[in-house]
Amino acid sequence: MSNAPTEYIELRQQRDFSAVISTGFQFIRQNWKTLYRPLIFICLPIYLVASFFFGSFFRTMYGSQLSGDLGGMMSSMGSMFLGYVLMGLSMLLLYTIVFEYMRYYMVNKGLKPSMSDLWKEVKGQLVAYFVIGLLAGLITSAGVVLFLVGAIWLGIVFVMAFPLRAFERADIGDCIGRSFTIIKGHWWRTFGLVIVLGMLISFIGYIIYLPFIILTGFGAMSGVDSMNDPSAMGERMGWLMTGMMIMGGVMNVLLMPFMQVPIGLHALSLIEEKEGRGLMDRVDELQVDPKIS
Repeated sequence: MSNAPTEYIELRQQRDFSAVISTGFQFIRQNWKTLYRPLIFICLPIYLVASFFFGSFFRTMYGSQLSGDLGGMMSSMGSMFLGYVLMGLSMLLLYTIVFEYMRYYMVNKGLKPSMSDLWKEVKGQLVAYFVIGLLAGLITSAGVVLFLVGAIWLGIVFVMAFPLRAFERADIGDCIGRSFTIIKGHWWRTFGLVIVLGMLISFIGYIIYLPFIILTGFGAMSGVDSMNDPSAMGERMGWLMTGMMIMGGVMNVLLMPFMQVPIGLHALSLIEEKEGRGLMDRVDELQVDPKIS
């Protein structure tokens, strides 16, 4: 069962730089309850479990380094690997949920999806998003061979890949190939959008994160007396890192939509500018509307 629509925001239309950001923030403000519910109940728990695996890694690794236990250092790698896998899954789900939410809202003219409606869409698209992200990541990594500039250029191009899957249901190959077409002539504008949003989110995150960093610093300083006990020091540092990872997960869930929603709107704006799909759809709707006949 979907929530009743509020004032509808037309997503598929041309917008300038500032309008993309302001409309993106307006969309989040309008939909925050139904948008954040799946992020908190699906993405965040996975990230929290990953945080404990990373904490276990740091506890074992730090204590083993101080005591010179090579076997202990090697055994901690499993926890680190599981932590990265779960963190990657959490972020993949986060991206998929946000873009599929935008698609549902757009297709259903402002209806807000319930958890079950949204999960049905996400579940059916998760593998495709994973493959698209993997291919984009591999190609971007290959760009490192072209030095850092090549990797940055490709990374900005592929911010279009997930929106293309969400809004056009493009094939996996088309998501990669059409990213180059859609962004052609607009790379610098896209780069500027990513930088501005990244700086804004980092600034907000830093303000929220700062008290925790200070408390973590005091906690580390209070453990100076345990330097002679590698096990106790490793345990303390491990729990401090677990706390930092948990805080980082909460910050990702809260702030990443402020990056993704404007990028999705930017992708729709570029598609509209180049192909006018939204305009053609609205013309078709007028032609079939019996009130117009």
